[in-house]
Amino acid sequence: MITQLHKRVRADRFLNDVRANQKKRRNYGRYVYLAAVLGVFLYLTNLFVGPYLWLRAEGLVISDHVVIASPYAVQVTRVLVQPGQRVRKGELLLKAHSPEVIEALAALTARAAETSGRQAEVAVKYEVANALVKNADERLTEAENQLKKLQASHSIGFVSDTFIASVSKDRYAAMQEKVSRGAERKAAIDQLERLQVSQAEAKQTLDDLRAIYNNGEIVASADGIVGPKIAVQGDVVKPGDQLTQVYVGPKYALVYLDTGTLYKTEVGDHVEVADGFNSTGGTVEEILPLTVPLPPEFQKAFRPPTRGQIVKIKLDDERPFPMATKIVVTGDNFISGSGRIARTAPYQALERFIRMVKGGITPTAAVAHRAG
Repeated sequence: MITQLHKRVRADRFLNDVRANQKKRRNYGRYVYLAAVLGVFLYLTNLFVGPYLWLRAEGLVISDHVVIASPYAVQVTRVLVQPGQRVRKGELLLKAHSPEVIEALAALTARAAETSGRQAEVAVKYEVANALVKNADERLTEAENQLKKLQASHSIGFVSDTFIASVSKDRYAAMQEKVSRGAERKAAIDQLERLQVSQAEAKQTLDDLRAIYNNGEIVASADGIVGPKIAVQGDVVKPGDQLTQVYVGPKYALVYLDTGTLYKTEVGDHVEVADGFNSTGGTVEEILPLTVPLPPEFQKAFRPPTRGQIVKIKLDDERPFPMATKIVVTGDNFISGSGRIARTAPYQALERFIRMVKGGITPTAAVAHRAG
């Protein structure tokens, strides 16, 4: 039975409808949109969840350094190096002038000269006392011999008592002179010893001060690279203040590691150290058992100040990174060095959630069951 003689035209279509006349073709815009949404989702996931799953920490490329400072107040008169310059041990860095040291050197020199003069005077006194002691010994011996002879003659009656008393008085005077000269000689010897010690100390102090001052020349204490901060000509530096610093030894990465993560970093783990397009491998060399506040350049905006555990990483190749370069350290440390996933409280919660999903129990049903 024929019910329709011609094709019915829909009322919402026109004969010049462009959409109807065009051939159907694939719309790739929706795929680009889905890819963009997926990329944003992955980026946000990595931003908020990634640091808890795998290693991603920031740090600096540095090396050990020695501080070049002066133990006395100086004024810099000449600067012979530039920041970043390589220097050798003993190479001249700066020249400085210190009126305090010059005054101390003059005072110590005067003290040494005064001690030498005093020592010469005491030496003369010692020689005089030594000579007089010998004369006093001879005089005492002569007086004693004469007194013995007079005492022998007195028993016969040839010598009066008055003459014997006079000779005894001379003997006592000779004995007194001998004791006095002996005491003077002993005191002179003691003074000479003390003056010698004082002179030696003054000379040693003078030599040490001259060695430390080094005629105002400040030299490098080790081979290395001059740091970015250095005193300029005319600066007046207080005692102990830094003039500059010299980086010594190989460069390494000092990284601030997040705590409370699912992964576990251990000594010997291999990591990737990158600074933009420059990258190299590295090995965790030391993990310090302490946390410190992150430097200002590592603090996150709109977040409270955070802390990190200090990790020292040995670089496989230190040439791509200048000193004090900010770097990012990454690694596949979702599994710890022992081959087991870190058994932390967040991981246990994640493991229970995965078991519930695999068993067909949704989190909502689990909460309702627990509430019931």
